[in-house]
Amino acid sequence: MFKFLYFSLLLLGGINVLFSQTIRIDKNLQGRKQIESIILQEKSFGKDTVRLKSYLAPLLKSSDKKLHVVYYNLLATGISKAWDRVNISSDRYYKLSIETAKALHHPGLEIWALVNYGFYLYNYTKIAAALPVYMDADAKINKTDPSQMIFPSLCYKNLGFFFGTIGDRAEAVTYLKKAEQFAGSGYGDLAAIQDNIAFYLIGNSQFAEAEKYLSEAAHNALKIKDNERYAKILGNYGNLSFKKKNYSAAIDYYLKDIQYSRLAKAEKNTMFAQIQLSRALIMNNDIPQARSNLAEAAKYARSKAYYMSFEKDIQELNLQIALKENNVPQELAARRRLSQLDDSLAHLDSQSNLDQSNLLAQKERYTSKLSLANAKYENEQLKTTAFIIIAAILLILIMLIIFINKKQQKNRKIQYEKNVLKLQLDKLSSEQKLSDTHFTLEAMNTYLSEKNLQIERLNKEITRVHKQSDYSALEKQQQKLQRLLDSHLMTDENWLRFKRAFQKEQPDFYNQLIHNFPDLTESNIRIIILLKLGLINQEIASLLGITPEAVKKSKQRLRKKIGSEYDAIFYEI
Repeated sequence: MFKFLYFSLLLLGGINVLFSQTIRIDKNLQGRKQIESIILQEKSFGKDTVRLKSYLAPLLKSSDKKLHVVYYNLLATGISKAWDRVNISSDRYYKLSIETAKALHHPGLEIWALVNYGFYLYNYTKIAAALPVYMDADAKINKTDPSQMIFPSLCYKNLGFFFGTIGDRAEAVTYLKKAEQFAGSGYGDLAAIQDNIAFYLIGNSQFAEAEKYLSEAAHNALKIKDNERYAKILGNYGNLSFKKKNYSAAIDYYLKDIQYSRLAKAEKNTMFAQIQLSRALIMNNDIPQARSNLAEAAKYARSKAYYMSFEKDIQELNLQIALKENNVPQELAARRRLSQLDDSLAHLDSQSNLDQSNLLAQKERYTSKLSLANAKYENEQLKTTAFIIIAAILLILIMLIIFINKKQQKNRKIQYEKNVLKLQLDKLSSEQKLSDTHFTLEAMNTYLSEKNLQIERLNKEITRVHKQSDYSALEKQQQKLQRLLDSHLMTDENWLRFKRAFQKEQPDFYNQLIHNFPDLTESNIRIIILLKLGLINQEIASLLGITPEAVKKSKQRLRKKIGSEYDAIFYEI
């Protein structure tokens, strides 16, 4: 009886210690080191937010307001993990953390708070909402000494991940390379950083440098026995092989990726690897195995609402298989599900939204850089004035000439950038109007008319720029106008949308055309349909990126192919 009471008291004491356990504030540490030591004590309490608040309570009771920033941020993170989704409470505490850091005029702490809030939104695929948060962090981090930052590696890394997600791979690599420099402190995960640098380098077709980073990442992941990270590295080796069109090697890497992901119980990465594997298997004509992997990946993709974009990838591959096998029922099922997913994803961050986010990010960053340039210019003005007072007349004249020359160069650059931005926004506006409609033939006709006007304006602007040596040098160096002109060409995606709209509104004509002339190529059909809209040779040439002479030759080949019925077809058109 005595022993039973003794052990009961011990058990109760242990439970009391467990539930009364709180985060420790090391008084021997000061400033950044103290804050980082506290953050490293972060724990997960599952869905028990009461224990979470109790654990973090000493931070809120502290008279040091900087620890209040940490309290609100860690509490917001813990609640988001408990709910496993974006929620009002987490949003409120993250914002309170940022506002408190801002009021303290502590940029390092504010950047850390912003990055964590941005990552929370990014993690739950709220990319559009994360954009202004990350842009705020981006503006502040470039003006802050890393020695003043909280976990600089983590901050740089998360910014790199975000910019990669919205399509700015060059900026992603820049930030991740900065993160690599500080990977030895705090949360610095060297293998993860190097792996992601390689991922974005692969996207930019910088294969040799990507392989170097993958090799270093694999070495570091194996050194710390991080199976999940090693699995992701193997997946990137697969991506590298896939991009080189070595599908057999890609399949081997993806299979190893799945093996290590399962070993690490990383379900999300297993699903992602199965999708990548299926894509390679389809290219290698191993359809049964691809179908099996897609079915398994779909189970996990449907388990969480914010994985809808992964299910869309799966259904697109299922559609690809159905078309390859000419399996009409499977094709219809895949198209039906894709339509449902498109409707659902319209309210989330679809690829089109990511593209818009990327453009908006570039615009905001340009505005920020312009403001910085203006501030720098004003500072230089003051220095120049002070120098003029103590300088000789000759030196004053020299400095004045240099100043005027620089100012003219700067103004030319600003004007050039403004012209490019205006043309970019015109293009985005047309694409947005098309996206907001239901891709009717009328909408496409309006879109193509606007696009032709924009192409004409672009060509005039390029001609004007080339006639002025200073602007010509800018365009030769940056080629922004030429790249924008190239982006106006009709893409395969836009052509398919346009073709579907045409088939929907002109089914009899289209079906009769295909039935009577089965030998027509996709290029022939494209010319016929564009002529249907009344586009002239020059307009068709601008849209397709070819010369008017090439359009004429295409029409001549059409006449030869169709023969005597050529005029009848265009009479019907």
